[in-house]
Amino acid sequence: MNDIDPFPFLGGGSKLGELIRAFDWKKTALGELSQWPGCLRAATSLVLRSDAPMTLQWGTEGWMLYNDAYCDIAGARHPGLLGQKVSDSWSEIADFRTQVVKDVLDGNTVNYRDKHVVLLRHGEPEDVWLDINYSPVVDEAGTPVGVFAVVKNATERFQAEQRLRMAQEAGGVGTFEWYPDSGRLDVSDQYRRIWGLSADVEVTDGLLAMLAHPDDRHAVVGPQRYDLPNPIAYSECRRIDPITGEIRWIARRGEVVSLDGVNQRYVGIVMDVTDRKRSEDALAESEARWQRLVEQMDIKEVRHRNVRILVKKLELEANRGGKYAGGLTMLAEMLGKSIAQVSRFAAQKPSAHIGDRIAREIEQAFGKERGWLDHVQWCADLADVESDQ
Repeated sequence: MNDIDPFPFLGGGSKLGELIRAFDWKKTALGELSQWPGCLRAATSLVLRSDAPMTLQWGTEGWMLYNDAYCDIAGARHPGLLGQKVSDSWSEIADFRTQVVKDVLDGNTVNYRDKHVVLLRHGEPEDVWLDINYSPVVDEAGTPVGVFAVVKNATERFQAEQRLRMAQEAGGVGTFEWYPDSGRLDVSDQYRRIWGLSADVEVTDGLLAMLAHPDDRHAVVGPQRYDLPNPIAYSECRRIDPITGEIRWIARRGEVVSLDGVNQRYVGIVMDVTDRKRSEDALAESEARWQRLVEQMDIKEVRHRNVRILVKKLELEANRGGKYAGGLTMLAEMLGKSIAQVSRFAAQKPSAHIGDRIAREIEQAFGKERGWLDHVQWCADLADVESDQ
């Protein structure tokens, strides 16, 4: 004949259920298991059968019960937490937990996200971030008599998000998730900073359109994007600062995230590329000015003037080295040519054909890029040669 379990609410194969069964509850205000009221038994059964980490603080003193899933959070404090009062179970945060028990027994629900606590889970102080949902347990009369707590260790997630935020801020990158069906747009803090938006402003397509330059709004919002394979592919747009009127350039890149072949959401990043755009504009303007200058000057004359300075420099260096030879001779030796072959290039009126060919050979001999001899500023670097002579 099989024995009948007197405490079936502790069944279900839970390890904590067996510890609760073996615990001496007479030394607590809960009394022996046989004396536990039905509401306490039902609450305990619910906690033990949950896959989520849960605790139960019973009565005003908050006598502690918990389940197997909570053991990871308890660390080395398990199983010593079982049957402890709220003031003793986590003594390092006793004031916080005592106040929570009081608030919940007053009939309130209390929730925390990323609650930072310093716990002695393994004997040493440890920074831990928790998501906790506290709710009351009531008796048959509806009076709160205990506190349910669903506890999630959010430390890894919080630290990962913290590292991501730091990386985004250091790199100036903002992130977003866009749900076109609902119009919902979730953005990071850095995204808001890039767009000049405060934390309390709801970010919408319409708002971004108002901030974007009129000529660039098609790249930010508009139904015309929806027919594209990726409506948030790489694009650049300008935004107008509503306070200063300053123009800032923003680059965006995103991808489609699909579930079961259905487009559910879009994720991406934004960056402020104003400095890059300004540098590109400045470079383009500089190149345009240089191009205009080149078009206005006589390249052959510039090239030959530079060669004459180069010849003087070679002669000066040869004399300093004790080798008394003319610069034209030195240049011919470097090019592996006769003086007659290079003399026409150094003359006042060389032919264009020979001048171009010899100029390229000089640049190769000196390891310079093509057009080195054509640069109008190059002669300034050797201007001291003429003054030395």
